[in-house]
Amino acid sequence: MKELRDAVRDRRSWIIALTLAMLAGPVVFVLMSNFVSGLEERVAEREVIVAEASRAPTLVGFLQRAGARVVEAPPDYLDRLRSGSLQNAVIRPPQDFEQRLASGDTVEVEVVYDESHDKAQPVVRTAMRLVDGFSRELGTQRLLARGLSPQLLAAVQLEPVNLASTQARGAQLLFIVPWAALIVAVFGALSVAIDVTAGERERGSLEPLLANPVGAPALVAGKWAVVMVYSTAIVVLTMLGFMVSMRFVNNETLSALMQLQWREVALFAAVLLPFAALMAALNMLAATFGRSFKEAQTYVSYIAMVAQFSALVPVFLTVRDAAWQLWVPSVAQLTVLMKVLRGEPLTAAHLLLPAAVCLALTAGCLWLQALLLRRESIVFSRS
Repeated sequence: MKELRDAVRDRRSWIIALTLAMLAGPVVFVLMSNFVSGLEERVAEREVIVAEASRAPTLVGFLQRAGARVVEAPPDYLDRLRSGSLQNAVIRPPQDFEQRLASGDTVEVEVVYDESHDKAQPVVRTAMRLVDGFSRELGTQRLLARGLSPQLLAAVQLEPVNLASTQARGAQLLFIVPWAALIVAVFGALSVAIDVTAGERERGSLEPLLANPVGAPALVAGKWAVVMVYSTAIVVLTMLGFMVSMRFVNNETLSALMQLQWREVALFAAVLLPFAALMAALNMLAATFGRSFKEAQTYVSYIAMVAQFSALVPVFLTVRDAAWQLWVPSVAQLTVLMKVLRGEPLTAAHLLLPAAVCLALTAGCLWLQALLLRRESIVFSRS
């Protein structure tokens, strides 16, 4: 209880931590909503930029009939595309466009864009679809002029069948939620974990604690419980913040796709809390080796970095949800959380196996820390 009272007395730290946890969801979804709304507005404008539009009046006429607003490309459009100040595609017809069109030749029309700018991608696809539509219309006209049916070109009719549910499609947009929740579990009570270990040793208050008639295992368990109180509060508040903020998304597309109900929040908590327990124990163990608060921060930062990057492993795997992933902390949590968001059924193994691995490793870390606190070189060494 001493550590818990000390942590609560530091009102500034816990108020900042809990406030950031509550604001994480609203901030993320406001930014995401504004980003998607901006893209939708740009696509809805159907602005098409054409370089030397006077070369291709036939193409310009088709674009205008298709509802596009044709704009002449600025003289420095290549530099502006590279710099990102022009986040669009520029259609560039050849100089002899109309002559080759009239002679029935194939005309090469360039669509110039910079793929490194993400915001340009939806507008680029729109420009390419319009040019492709012009090509199909022109091909149809040429076939009809020769007395041939345009159906000759449609030997196969493509019929897309998307098996992804609305919830699964929404999970593609919500990928940030499990990743952010995982980061919160890693960093949530990191400062408290350092304070109850390296901080106490730096202040010289660790020796009196060990002099009390309480065993090292009980002392370590008590400190870990304090860290877990903070971690639990921060994880739960973060998830509630995400759920509440979804109610205020001002974009119809996002509102329809992104759903995070009480069931998902409960499953997130069930998956994340054992992982938070492991991170609390790992951070405490690493901080025990630090002779000062600053040195302990360096050690725990390595653990945080490994946890963050290991969570990205499933992104680069060709096989999704492989069985071995459930045995790897951080990877297992992200795998299960994405299944929850996609609305896929979960088995007992999806919840129990990652939790068992995390709790077993947690017990191992606490046992090691109890052993370390029996060593004078650990207890009495200071910077």
